[in-house]
Amino acid sequence: MDQTLTATLDRRAGLTVLTLVGDIDHDARPMLDRLLAGLPEPLGRIRVDMRGVAFMDSAGLHFLAELHRRQSGGGDGAPTLVGIRQQPADVLRMTGMDALLTMAA
Repeated sequence: MDQTLTATLDRRAGLTVLTLVGDIDHDARPMLDRLLAGLPEPLGRIRVDMRGVAFMDSAGLHFLAELHRRQSGGGDGAPTLVGIRQQPADVLRMTGMDALLTMAA
């Protein structure tokens, strides 16, 4: 069952929290590109709440890689993913992206 992706952005005290709900797939790519383009500079620390994401494909990998590139370029370390579910975690492990990102409960 496809679930359209929604995203909310909350910025507080140098921390950017992105909350994603739905499937991160090819259909979500235009929205993810707009989200990336609208992120504040300097980005600061990034936390991505993925509790509401049951499915992720290469569109999600691209999005997370770009977040990592932007955040590490600013010296703030890797983005932290919270609440990551099984399928997205498996995709990150299979591709080695789990080594670039911080995963927290």
